[in-house]
Amino acid sequence: MKLTLKEQERLLMFELAEVSRRRWKRGWKLNYIEAMAIICDELLERARGGGCTIYDLIELGSRIITEEDVMEGTPALMPIIQLEVMLPDGNKLISIQDPIRLETRAEAVPVSELITMEY
Repeated sequence: MKLTLKEQERLLMFELAEVSRRRWKRGWKLNYIEAMAIICDELLERARGGGCTIYDLIELGSRIITEEDVMEGTPALMPIIQLEVMLPDGNKLISIQDPIRLETRAEAVPVSELITMEY
């Protein structure tokens, strides 16, 4: 099997997100890479599944991980996330400003509603 560079990048993102989700479920604070991987994986999966607009994805991207979930200083390292997602009408670039802007989990999307956490 030959994977394209894009497929290899997606596979790496998934693997990073898997390790990160395990740590998050244990109650560990996430670092920059772990938080980024979880956000990106969730958005890529939702885009691939359809039913989400670009605006839905952008809005959701800032409500997945909170300051409570990450190590001190992590939000400052992530002023923007730019991600190419596959939508039914083609690939689109989305930009999420300040993706870690909420302070507490109570303000965020419940973990049970994240599709990448359902298994």
